[in-house]
Amino acid sequence: MYVSPGVVVGFHGCDQSTADEVIKNGGTLADSTNDYDWLGQGIYFWEGSHERAIAWAKSKAQSKHIRKPAVVGAFLKLGKCLDLLDSEHLETVKVAHQILEEEFQKLGMPLPENKVVVGDVSFMRELDCKVMLRLQQLNNENIALELGLSSVDGQNKRKIQNHPDFIDSVRGMFPEGKELYRGAGFRDKNHIQLCIVNPNCIAGYFEPRQANSWYKKL
Repeated sequence: MYVSPGVVVGFHGCDQSTADEVIKNGGTLADSTNDYDWLGQGIYFWEGSHERAIAWAKSKAQSKHIRKPAVVGAFLKLGKCLDLLDSEHLETVKVAHQILEEEFQKLGMPLPENKVVVGDVSFMRELDCKVMLRLQQLNNENIALELGLSSVDGQNKRKIQNHPDFIDSVRGMFPEGKELYRGAGFRDKNHIQLCIVNPNCIAGYFEPRQANSWYKKL
């Protein structure tokens, strides 16, 4: 896993009331803890894409949590990042899945499954979520063992989070949408998502301004 040397800009879709609380009143964004969150539990951002963040918020408009779509911008230091665009990190995820599969077999239980819900794209990724959480748990247990801690919970949690091997964030490319053109290897909604596990990675929030993009002039 690499340590991010610089700052990444991320965008979080939400309700206007949440954006106001975070940007104007010094509030914080809440972790997403759904059992289908593909990168595990944490605060989700679209890397560098205000457009995708507001599109997501608009798609959830009139839901329980979003009445007026808005976006919160954030400056992020990814810290110790599990980057799913890195082959070495993907191998780590593969090993975590093998461990999880063996554990479920011993319990006589089936593994959760990812469910395809739109075309061939899965948004309900319960298996991936379980693998990510197990990987992080295994990593935290190794840190606890190194520090001589009896558990990874309670007062020990902060000690583990401050350890240099703690996984601060997860980064992955999400393939989504239709073919950009016939025979294309690109999809019209491909994006990179960030899951911030350690809130200390968030250097600051800002109210984004949507500028005209150079490529629209082509």
